[in-house]
Amino acid sequence: MNISLSEYKIANEIFYRLLKKSELKEKEAKELFLAYINNSNVRSALDGICEVSKIKIIAISDTLYLIPNNDNDIIGFDYRKESLLGKDLKDSYLGYLIMTIIFSEFTNGVAPASYIQVVHILDLVQESLERSIARDNIEEIEKRCEFNIIMIKNYWESKRKWDESSKKGIETISADYQIGFVRRVITFLKNEGLILYITDEDKIKPTKRFMDLMNNYFLDEDRKILIEELVLRKGEKI
Repeated sequence: MNISLSEYKIANEIFYRLLKKSELKEKEAKELFLAYINNSNVRSALDGICEVSKIKIIAISDTLYLIPNNDNDIIGFDYRKESLLGKDLKDSYLGYLIMTIIFSEFTNGVAPASYIQVVHILDLVQESLERSIARDNIEEIEKRCEFNIIMIKNYWESKRKWDESSKKGIETISADYQIGFVRRVITFLKNEGLILYITDEDKIKPTKRFMDLMNNYFLDEDRKILIEELVLRKGEKI
């Protein structure tokens, strides 16, 4: 396959734009989007760039998305090796669990939520941890999910719900409190373009980016099993 210099330039421009925003919309860069969709040489050039850069590019509807591989040490993140929201891995494990619970609420096949009140996330986390601990096969689940669920539950419950001087934690941002920790997770997801935070109602909604990626990429069978084992009641399905 002979790839021309102009096709390499187009591939590099697509890659550059994806690095800046993690997505490329047809309505914002129609020529580049259509070049990716219609020109196999451009896609082949990008495949080579992606292999070296340890990323994936996926096309969903009218948007291209950039997804880092787990082993990408520049823009990727492995919750088992580094801390996301605090000083040590306990914060990352708890943060990852909270994200998983939020994702499952928005993608539940039975009754997906259109929004979640931030204060309600505290109850969802507590209920999820209590269900997990009560299971007969808790050790098997911990091994499969690479989560120490008992440790996470103890860590979560060591935090007070919110600063009592703040009405239902509206102004609580310290991670020493449960709602403050949840707000840090929300800020992370907001910065990733995955959720919208409605300030005056203190609730979150999924973005189009979130729904595209969850429904078309991230929710493969292995991840569905992980979510079921971590957050759902026995017998429930997403």
